Amino acid sequence: MSTRLALSQCPRFFRLLTTRSCRPTPCSINIPQSAVGDVRCLWVSSRTRSYSSTAKGFGVPSTRLHTSATSSQRLSPAEWWRRRGSNPPAHGTVVRPRRRGATAFITLFGFLGGTVLGFYLYDREGFNHNVLALVRSSRALKTGFLMGVDYKWSLRDDEAKIGKEEYERRKSACHQRSADRMLELCKDNQGIYIKLGQHIAAMVFLLPLEYTETMRPLQDRCPMTPFADVEALFKSDLGCSISDMFSEFNPQPLGVASLAQVHRARLLTGQEVAVKVQHPYLDEYTPVDIATTCFIVRLAKKVFPQFDFDWLAEEMQESLPQELDFVNEAANAQKAKALFADQSVLHIPEVYWSARRLLVMEFCAGGKIDDVEYYRKHNLSVMEVSAELSKIYSQMMFLHGFVHCDPHPGNIFVRPRPRPLLSYIPILRWFLSNPHNFEIILLDHGLYRQLSNAFRLDYAHLWASILAGNEPDILLYSYKLFSYGKYGSASPAKASDGIEYHRLFASMLTGRSWDVISDHETGLAQKRTTHEFEVIKAKASTGRFFLAIADILAKLPRELLLLLKSNDLLRAVDEKLGVADAGAEGGMDHMLRTVATMGWYCALAIKRETTRQMVAQRAEMGIVRPVWTEEAYWRSVVGYWRVGIRVWALEAWLWGRRVFRRLSAAG
Repeated sequence: MSTRLALSQCPRFFRLLTTRSCRPTPCSINIPQSAVGDVRCLWVSSRTRSYSSTAKGFGVPSTRLHTSATSSQRLSPAEWWRRRGSNPPAHGTVVRPRRRGATAFITLFGFLGGTVLGFYLYDREGFNHNVLALVRSSRALKTGFLMGVDYKWSLRDDEAKIGKEEYERRKSACHQRSADRMLELCKDNQGIYIKLGQHIAAMVFLLPLEYTETMRPLQDRCPMTPFADVEALFKSDLGCSISDMFSEFNPQPLGVASLAQVHRARLLTGQEVAVKVQHPYLDEYTPVDIATTCFIVRLAKKVFPQFDFDWLAEEMQESLPQELDFVNEAANAQKAKALFADQSVLHIPEVYWSARRLLVMEFCAGGKIDDVEYYRKHNLSVMEVSAELSKIYSQMMFLHGFVHCDPHPGNIFVRPRPRPLLSYIPILRWFLSNPHNFEIILLDHGLYRQLSNAFRLDYAHLWASILAGNEPDILLYSYKLFSYGKYGSASPAKASDGIEYHRLFASMLTGRSWDVISDHETGLAQKRTTHEFEVIKAKASTGRFFLAIADILAKLPRELLLLLKSNDLLRAVDEKLGVADAGAEGGMDHMLRTVATMGWYCALAIKRETTRQMVAQRAEMGIVRPVWTEEAYWRSVVGYWRVGIRVWALEAWLWGRRVFRRLSAAG
């Protein structure tokens, strides 16, 4: 005799014996009546031992069933202690164990959540600041991590294994992916990250083209601060509103940079001014951003020992605090204005009032230095503007030693002015402070570098050697400059991987190939051709040249690094104006004039500094004999006049050729 039991009424043990894919069906099976009790006992006994082995894969936890069938079993002290005080379960029920891991996790989560909520309620402003700082840092760390992994994986095979062409292709693709990641990071975090991106974009001849081209949009696309935040900044820093200081204030900024934005306003006296306002969020996040950047750079150095970019982090640590202090910027502007007081071709706006995050200065209208349409509209000569800009920076570097180190197009304007009548006479125009029909306006004086006299003299000697194509002197003064700062030594280093470092450094400084520099006939006076640019680009993209450039940048003193950046920015302006192109009209004349002008200021700096050092030595030693009795003095004088006569002869020749061309065209 058998008893019919539906599967839905069978104990759970039967369902455990089936696979996961099996589903209970309304079918039935025949079980003898005498076996029913055995089946139930079997189910009860099965629940008294662990299912961890028999029910593996079904997700059933290990447990024991407390029924009358198990009451006669002897319990261990630990088991008895765990079950104490609990009522015995009903017959046929399963007691679920307490999940201690889940309980601990919930407790910890609740504790942390309560702590975070407490901090938020206690100091909401500080809490939001910390959260945003954490988000910014996590973005930077994530980007740095992805870039490191990408480089490690993409360049896991060396050049000898996969071939030079494939290796360069992989490296270029990796450069581009990393540059895209960095661009997104700069756009998301803004602030000093945009400044970092602009710094990278400026180093056209020093860093891979993928980075400099990708970062170029950051030069003109900076997010603006809302006007409400500008008003709040006035109240927090000055304790007064905008209407208390200005009769008019345009809420739409004239220009937005990475660190500040400029508004047009009118004082209560009626005078029109430009108001420079720092982005308020920089005060909160700059220390965190600098620390994060330094951490990523040091981490990258450990992962990639061959790439040493500590100079980038150190430069940010040194330069950013200066740029964020507008009182320091006002002092720099006043000093530069005094140094160029006798030259009206350069105009530096007058600073009326300054605070740490606010600056009120003279309003100056004009066009950007690289705006070719503005030149055409106001009948300005791009050749003359470029030549005068080269003169201004030659004086800064070689004569004054006080250099404006951020000459990108947004910081240099040009505006028209009436041209003096005497400027049309070749000899008399030399006595005019500004014989041109334009003025160059220099803005943003936050980043300057003061050069020591010894550094300035060696730098002038180096440029004089480069202009003359004198390789022994280039070698000497290149490594003398390396001796300044904490890196490098004055002794020349051996060539690495077939690369002469002094030649590469001269090319980095001038943006020209060594074949052009070493040409004793024309040298740097040659126009830059497309072929030359392609040669420089091809060499800079190769692995050994890239490593050599990174090594040189790591050894350079900070002053020389900023001078390299300034030279790159000035060359970028010339390229945008088209004055150095092979096909530009008058391009050869412009290059000749630029090289001659730089040689003039180098010779003048050497003469002045040599005389100053000789006078100082005699005063220290108590020697009364005049300096003109020394041979070194006359060498510097002869060198100065040799260059000066060449410059005058060149100017006269270029003027005569222009007149001849005009007469020929008229006839």
